[in-house]
Amino acid sequence: MRDSTAGKGRASARSGRREVKLSEVMAGARFIGCDDITAGSCQDEARRCRPGDVFVARATDRRDGHEDVPLAIARGAVAVVAERMVSTEGLPLCLVSDADWAHARLCHALAGDPSREMRVIAVAGTSGKTTTVWLTAAVLTEAGHRVGVLSDFGCLGPDDTEPVAADIASPAGLAAALARLAAAGCSHALVEVSSRMLAAQATAGMTTDTVVFTSRAAAHLDRHATPRAYRAVLARIMETLTADGCLVTGLPAQATRRLLAAAPSGVALLAAGLRSECDVQARPLDGSLFGRTFLLEAGGQTVPVSVDTPTVPFVRDAVLAAAVGSRYGVTLEHAARGIEAAGSVPGRLERLDRGQDAVVFIDAPSSMHAVSSSLASLRRLTPGRLAVLADAAVARRLGGRSFGSRLERWSDACVIVPGTVASDDPTNEDVAAYARVDRLLASLGSGDCVVVLGAGLRGHRPDGPDGGEPALAMLVDGWLQLAHPAEPPFIRRRAA
Repeated sequence: MRDSTAGKGRASARSGRREVKLSEVMAGARFIGCDDITAGSCQDEARRCRPGDVFVARATDRRDGHEDVPLAIARGAVAVVAERMVSTEGLPLCLVSDADWAHARLCHALAGDPSREMRVIAVAGTSGKTTTVWLTAAVLTEAGHRVGVLSDFGCLGPDDTEPVAADIASPAGLAAALARLAAAGCSHALVEVSSRMLAAQATAGMTTDTVVFTSRAAAHLDRHATPRAYRAVLARIMETLTADGCLVTGLPAQATRRLLAAAPSGVALLAAGLRSECDVQARPLDGSLFGRTFLLEAGGQTVPVSVDTPTVPFVRDAVLAAAVGSRYGVTLEHAARGIEAAGSVPGRLERLDRGQDAVVFIDAPSSMHAVSSSLASLRRLTPGRLAVLADAAVARRLGGRSFGSRLERWSDACVIVPGTVASDDPTNEDVAAYARVDRLLASLGSGDCVVVLGAGLRGHRPDGPDGGEPALAMLVDGWLQLAHPAEPPFIRRRAA
């Protein structure tokens, strides 16, 4: 038998790319037609295969990759990884029990396992992930660490001013983004981990030093069928922890025990939340639609923190960020300064102020749980009317036809707006929707609050391409500017 490189070793040597023996990264794999396979590149979509690639036959919701092996071979694949016996026309075959896991593990290995060069902090949960990621990055940066961030916004290195687009939902994209952060000299990397990534085993091969669990509720059942299946998918992130890793969470005791049961033995627990028994605790004090003050407490110390975002979920995310900081030696004072300096998180209850009396927030939620948590908190802070303007795509993704009725529990009014409302060639539906928006905004006054659900003014789309268009946020912004024009600067005139 032979160790098959199928010519790829020479190509990889010329291009400088890394080579990986599959036997070293896929324990228990069976090899047919060879003793081992050396890979220099891999692909899980047959139509994208190039000469020299190892094709990984994954079964997805759209297609069974095992049926595409002939196409992959025709396009130049030199070996196949599959879950069952398939015809490979004499090429080497590697049989694995989970092709999703094998593909992700191979992607990270080909990238040089960059997660092992940094302290990777994975943030998972139903809602609050993006906010927790950015607040934690601010806390660690305040203490002088070089921090990189991988989130819905893309990849942001320690020296970057704007995120670079990165498809971290795919194993290859995640591995490449981690490699970029490692090359930038990051000491810590924060990774926002969605249930979609975990379902696709995108994190297989990623090693984490800390896992942060923000919240857990029944959500995304369109993807995971049952709450139990959803919980099982979320728990996969615990498998990435090292033996001396740490779980940071404020979940109830029973949920926390289940997560620890899925982790390697020896993993530590750092409880952080609003409960008095937590290791790191936050006690909300004064709050209004214009901000909130809370006390951050740990180890007998207490530090006041003032933030612009007034909701309780934001406080919960902030205390998680402070807890992560404490794991890496950041003092409460530095954590408080980092949280205050972070301000609001783009796409997460961003305040829009054009001089109007009512308070306006723009929010790009990833789940109905995020919407309900924010509205429940705002309801308690709003002395007047609480209204919602929702992009139709967001409403459809989060709640379907029942979206409006589900919001009646917290809001006094809900207007669902088509994404074409600001079209140059509006339909009758667009005109009617604009009229509803106009009437709602015109009726709001002091003490009222409106939340605009959809893509933010900077174009951030929640949860991918189905997250709505920025048209609604731009429409509201434009309406407010016309209704409340900025006063011209004072011009000193010469006396006659």
